Amino acid sequence: MAFSGTLLTIGSTAISGLRSYSVQYNKLWKDAERNMAGNISASLIGVFPKLLLTFRDGLTENEVSSIAALLNQDYFSVTYFDPQSKATKTANYYAGDYELPMLDKARGLYKSFSVNLIPVSKRV
Repeated sequence: MAFSGTLLTIGSTAISGLRSYSVQYNKLWKDAERNMAGNISASLIGVFPKLLLTFRDGLTENEVSSIAALLNQDYFSVTYFDPQSKATKTANYYAGDYELPMLDKARGLYKSFSVNLIPVSKRV
């Protein structure tokens, strides 16, 4: 059955206006090296799920202001849908750089924009 809950919550705020939502499972390795036969030897530190978000065109000034206030915190709690477990997970994240391009100044609307949420620690 398809997931029917909220895809993303920052703090206690459910995030709306998403055009696309993607989870990128980044693996962090240590002591990685290849031998002369080309085989790799490394120790997995963990999996760090990065969230790739794109917001839709036409968000209002108030919507963009609210989203920016959440993203501009140093670290924040995120509850997100994890496709691997088919359930929600909660972890601490920070936001990568993003820009807010204006679509229509007279109506106070903004163009689509993207931001990545980067985990502070590995997935548990």
